[in-house]
Amino acid sequence: MNYLVAEGFGPVADAFAEVSAAPGEDVTQLAVFVDGTPVVDLVAGRDALRNRDADRDALMMVASCSKGVTATLLAMLAERGELDLEAPVAQYWPEFAANGKEHTTVGMVASHTAGLPYPPLGSGLRGLDLHRGPAVTALLAGATPLWEPGTAMAYHPVTYGTLLDEIVRRATGHDLAHHVRELIGGPLGLDLWFGAPDEVLNRIVPDHWDPEPVFTPTVEVPGSYADFRQRALAEEPPMAPDLSDPVGLRAQYQASRPAVGAITDARSLARMYAAVIGEVDGIRLVSDSTLEAHTRPRTDELETLIEAGTVGPDIRFGVGSQLASGSSPGFGPASFGHTGAGGRMAIADPSLGVSFAFVCSRMRPGAPTGDPRWAPLVAAVARVVRG
Repeated sequence: MNYLVAEGFGPVADAFAEVSAAPGEDVTQLAVFVDGTPVVDLVAGRDALRNRDADRDALMMVASCSKGVTATLLAMLAERGELDLEAPVAQYWPEFAANGKEHTTVGMVASHTAGLPYPPLGSGLRGLDLHRGPAVTALLAGATPLWEPGTAMAYHPVTYGTLLDEIVRRATGHDLAHHVRELIGGPLGLDLWFGAPDEVLNRIVPDHWDPEPVFTPTVEVPGSYADFRQRALAEEPPMAPDLSDPVGLRAQYQASRPAVGAITDARSLARMYAAVIGEVDGIRLVSDSTLEAHTRPRTDELETLIEAGTVGPDIRFGVGSQLASGSSPGFGPASFGHTGAGGRMAIADPSLGVSFAFVCSRMRPGAPTGDPRWAPLVAAVARVVRG
């Protein structure tokens, strides 16, 4: 185990040791910052594909924890005056003003209320082309939303990133991959990319499902959202890459997919969130007022359609950030961030001055109560911080 454990945080290390030693675990990472200072930095396990112990510099693709990075960028761009979250998307992307989307705002897209949770069915697109590129972007611009934008919420697993990437590119002249390096990764010295560069590919630990989730089609009411979602999922590529296909694996890691494809580690995610809620080595990413607006609930009063995301039907959102809920309570009501399919979690709590990230290469199917690895880790951190 490679580690940093500050004085008093031994119970957190003990909880991590128990989690990481469970049967079937591969590589696990845990990082915690308190008031901008790293207090826990733990890496354990073995890269089963390459048959090697996990190094301190191991990277992973962190699924929907990526959305928390994108949400942070949105907050930063809004604070800099480069993006208006309440403006219609069409203000930046005129082609989007089609088929009932004229008044859809950037904030609706970020809060999963835009009515475009998947690309239109039957597009003929496959694999990564369903997640990024001009073909799927054009399809989404011309699509008819499944509900009146802003009136209901359903998780947008990948289109969240596809849409916001194009909006940001139109508004600023640069895509989210550029901004994540210029505004977050570079200044804070993070290992964090949307689209991994060649030089870090060998550091990435492939993830895998254990057990493999089983998609069992059910008979749904034709025309219902449940029916649409089921058919959309059947067209989507697998969430985890094919480990026997090195060309496909490389393509997955190098594709810029700001909803699901961030390449990073727990240390970088926790450091980023520490700089969202306070200063880290003199750097603060957003002001208190921006943070408050960024984490203000936007979906609590809306109908929630079938949840297709990482955890529980009670999922809640601010401007892209996942907020505390019964299935993902974090440290308390002030916690925010984002969970990721398979058991990843990266959150912060400004009331405690704590940021936390857990990532893993062994992915488990989601449960309404969250991944069982989270609770003992969060509880251990909370006990130490609260004294």
